[in-house]
Amino acid sequence: MRAPVALSLSLGATIASAKLQPRRITIIPDFVTNYAPLVYLDQNDVYLPSDIQAQLNNTYPALNYTALPKADVPSPLLLSDLEQLNIRGNCGQNFDACPIYLTSKDNVTTDPPWLYGVLPDPVTGKTVGARSCAIIVNDHGGGLVDAYYMYFYAFNYGSVVLGQLLGNHVGDWEHTMVRFKEGIPISVWLSQHEYGQAFTYDALLKKGPRPIIYSAFGSHANFAVAGTHSRNVSVVTVNDYTSPGPVWDPTLSAYFYTYTPSSATNGTFVPSDPTTPTGWLYFEGRWGDEQYLDSDPRQVNFLNASIAWKYETGPTGPLDKGLNRTDVCPNVSGTPCTTLSVLPITSGSRIPATVTRTTSSQFSVPTGTGGGNSTSRSAGSTSSTLTSTNGAGGLNVKVGFTFWGVVAALLVW
Repeated sequence: MRAPVALSLSLGATIASAKLQPRRITIIPDFVTNYAPLVYLDQNDVYLPSDIQAQLNNTYPALNYTALPKADVPSPLLLSDLEQLNIRGNCGQNFDACPIYLTSKDNVTTDPPWLYGVLPDPVTGKTVGARSCAIIVNDHGGGLVDAYYMYFYAFNYGSVVLGQLLGNHVGDWEHTMVRFKEGIPISVWLSQHEYGQAFTYDALLKKGPRPIIYSAFGSHANFAVAGTHSRNVSVVTVNDYTSPGPVWDPTLSAYFYTYTPSSATNGTFVPSDPTTPTGWLYFEGRWGDEQYLDSDPRQVNFLNASIAWKYETGPTGPLDKGLNRTDVCPNVSGTPCTTLSVLPITSGSRIPATVTRTTSSQFSVPTGTGGGNSTSRSAGSTSSTLTSTNGAGGLNVKVGFTFWGVVAALLVW
């Protein structure tokens, strides 16, 4: 919900003021782009960064699994208008209680093309034709500045647990936050599923001054190194996989904003360009389908235990990601914020690259000063040799690419 503003004494004065005053814009400090992360997408991931407006084009807003009346929805539904849907769901800064869902017009099991996003240009790293990132800057004063790099994907592909795929959802927001002091980066937050990890800036691998982030296969969780990342969910171990695949430079396809908080969960966004939409940032609903009912033939209730499902609810947007933090970590009650100064050790990649990339790239994985082992590979090539020495497991294989190979690989996880 937009932060309150003072009301004019008369409607006429308000209209006159709106006509005479240009739209307010902001200036983004150069250090926000100079030290912005570069994202290495997983070599097997087919669900790539996606255009934010395209998500609206390919969905309809729904309440209780029913499309909102056309009279209640702007047509066409644009990013600048998305905030208007909050009133339809009686939303009010309680994201969990805002029942508006941007629901796919297509049956997602048919793999509509828009779910796959855009492969970054192999030379520039830009998602050409797709605004797939929002960069949001919160200046706390006293030289302390937080820059949030919000990454958008049209689809989250889940994890295989005991042979069952779980955790798919339409829409996926992940982010990196870099904290600056007097324009110098000091720490970095990486979002991962329900929480994430914080590192000192010096610990991370870099290309020039820019930290390297690895986006996990399917889930797009952010990690500091390539390899296999295990976490315990209830009584099972679930793995994320990262590798030096195509390189994405989010700054080249981003909207830029500053954010001034008015409360713990609310504030005001100001764009860097007068043509940049802002209304979507105040949307409190979900960027994907509501979790399918157990009666839906697409749905699987894992072990019929109602603890996990094949298709889950889509995510909330950037406003719900803790844009006014005390520490580099989100303000989560009872969760300590630990900033790591050494990169973690992970096991080597368990599967070779299996997805065809049609063009070669000039990017290569950097060697850094962060304490991690280095990997060298050209991103996005049609044929190459992958050498990985991260952690305990080494891999040196000739890459053979087939699209359906990734399906076979998933079945043996």
